[in-house]
Amino acid sequence: MTIRRKLLVLLLSVTLVPLILIIAIQRFSFQVTGAKVTTDIRQVLDDYAYYNMESILHQFNMNLDLNVRLVETLLRYQVQITEDALTDPNKTNGTAQKNRKTADLPITIQSAKNLKDARHKGTVYSFPVDFSEPRYFNVENISKKSVIKGLNIFKQLNPALQRIYQKASHFIFWIHITLNSGVHCTYPKGPDLPKGFDPRKREWYTSARKAADIVWSDPYIDASTNKPMITVSAPFYFSNGTFAGVAGIDIHLPQIFTWMHLNPDWEDGAQSMLLVPEKNNTIKILAKSNMEDSLQSWKKPLQLETLTSADTTEFNAFLNDINQGRNGIRVMRYKGNKMIWVYGGGKRRVIALLVVPYKNLTELADRIEHFLWKKNTEWMRYSALFVLLVLIIVVIIVIYRSKKFTSPILALADAGQKLAEGDFEAKVHIQTGDELQQLGNIFNKIGPKLQEHQKMQQSLALAGAIQQRLLPKEAPKAPGFDMAGLCRYSDETGGDYYDFIQFEQNGSDQINIILGDVTGHGLSAALMMASARAMLRSNIRHAPGDISTILYEFNNELTADSDPDKFITLFLGVLDIKKKTITWASGGHDPAIRYTAKTQEIEQLAADGLPVGFLRDTPFESSGPLRLEPGDILLIGTDGIWEAENEHDEMFGKERLHRLVNKNKDKSAAEICRIIVDSVLEFCGTKKPQDDVTVVIVKVL
Repeated sequence: MTIRRKLLVLLLSVTLVPLILIIAIQRFSFQVTGAKVTTDIRQVLDDYAYYNMESILHQFNMNLDLNVRLVETLLRYQVQITEDALTDPNKTNGTAQKNRKTADLPITIQSAKNLKDARHKGTVYSFPVDFSEPRYFNVENISKKSVIKGLNIFKQLNPALQRIYQKASHFIFWIHITLNSGVHCTYPKGPDLPKGFDPRKREWYTSARKAADIVWSDPYIDASTNKPMITVSAPFYFSNGTFAGVAGIDIHLPQIFTWMHLNPDWEDGAQSMLLVPEKNNTIKILAKSNMEDSLQSWKKPLQLETLTSADTTEFNAFLNDINQGRNGIRVMRYKGNKMIWVYGGGKRRVIALLVVPYKNLTELADRIEHFLWKKNTEWMRYSALFVLLVLIIVVIIVIYRSKKFTSPILALADAGQKLAEGDFEAKVHIQTGDELQQLGNIFNKIGPKLQEHQKMQQSLALAGAIQQRLLPKEAPKAPGFDMAGLCRYSDETGGDYYDFIQFEQNGSDQINIILGDVTGHGLSAALMMASARAMLRSNIRHAPGDISTILYEFNNELTADSDPDKFITLFLGVLDIKKKTITWASGGHDPAIRYTAKTQEIEQLAADGLPVGFLRDTPFESSGPLRLEPGDILLIGTDGIWEAENEHDEMFGKERLHRLVNKNKDKSAAEICRIIVDSVLEFCGTKKPQDDVTVVIVKVL
């Protein structure tokens, strides 16, 4: 690259990088502010919507309770006038209303005929409804006398049925009376009832007769219109108390929700429902606002849909609220769409539920957010044009002013070449009074710094070589045993240490096996390790075989000479060659691992104890002696083995270590050490080990 291009890159870095950074910060600030504004707006809209929906649901429950009481009152009146007609036809209100003028009736009844929708074999059609009289029907195989008697009673009741319909025409679909003989009337007059229809076999009839009181039926399919209905019915009796029949009022299920008025912005996709809790902790949908006419036969029970949600946790909380009788608002999915669920019960068993698509509430906030993002995009476009203008200016400056900077830059290049060749005394003399002079001054400091760094690297290399010499050159040769140790430092120097100590004057039948791990790694850990090695050898020489005393004295010496944040985890074991036993103690170190050849199992040689150098006058208890059998393997290692991590942040782990020992149990101690260390390094892959890796193997032959 030419000097001119280098200058161009330099100027672009000085001008464009800060400019782009400022633009990025401003854009980020704009995004944060916009997000905060839209979040606040969403919260306000959510609060308003939740409050409004709760009010709507509360009003709906009140209206539902009022209309239910109204219908039940009208049904009682219907039962009363029917019983009066059975006892004395002249007592019925129907007789008193025979001369009532048509003008006194509601508009729907004045018109005599209106249209209602029905479904037959999958086809929706409109049918005429005559409000001037009922539809009469009798079951098959009934006597002519019973039919005439029933028709006379029904004709007397016609004006009263009109008055009942007038009182709750917004809620009532059919009014009907069924005599026990099989004669039936339905007001207003609608389509013919299908062949084979017997009202006495309908659930609303049988339940009312059995209960002897007002009952509400389960949802069913209306025989004449195929519409989903629910019926409130009650029995009536002759004057002697004999059962005479059942009176009923039919309610079209979707019509229940006609007085629930949502905000027009929320209506799209919203649904209202009435729910019934079941014993098996499920919820059935009794009715819903978008309930369509059924395609199934009126002869079969209406299959109620089970309410579910893919958001299991929220739905379980919803079920808990229902079971506890609590009202609430939750956000969860319904049929795959994120919805707001507003629910609550009135004074009856059913639960009202309003579900509104969450996106309906956020539409205004989405528009505001879109506007802010649009403005942000425009601002970024202007910023890009400004950056392009700056780029053009910089290029022009470089073209016409580059010669002024050529000499200083060439001087820097020449001096840099000398520095690369090892001349740490290379200097430049630039007196331009600008950034180039500052760069020259910085360059003049690089040589000494590199020289100092080189000396430090040489010192670390020397320290690493010395530290390696402190480790055993080879393991002691002991009859019946094969021993080896291996250490790999993560830096030039480290804090791991292992040793085999066997003093002739202390008896050659015992070998002290030591493995320690100094906190941290690097030069400070290496120095502490060297000091600890000397102290430990001295204590072993003066108290051979007494592990507790050795560690106690060693701990006090180390505590006095080291910083409070520096300590060592240590394993000290005494191997008795003749008895083939080992006695050990631990100073906060991970337990040693024993592979038992006889059972082919792996166990840990647990031992308690605080780290050495952590707290003065700490007692250390020894464990053992433990008898070792031929084929047994002892493994003592540092946490740099099982805590080693690969590039996926997965740890090597002790289970993998156990499998390595078991797989290579027939190899020599030195080979097992090498395999373990190589396996750890291979496991780490491209990620450099963060800790020293040290292992000692004692194999019983």
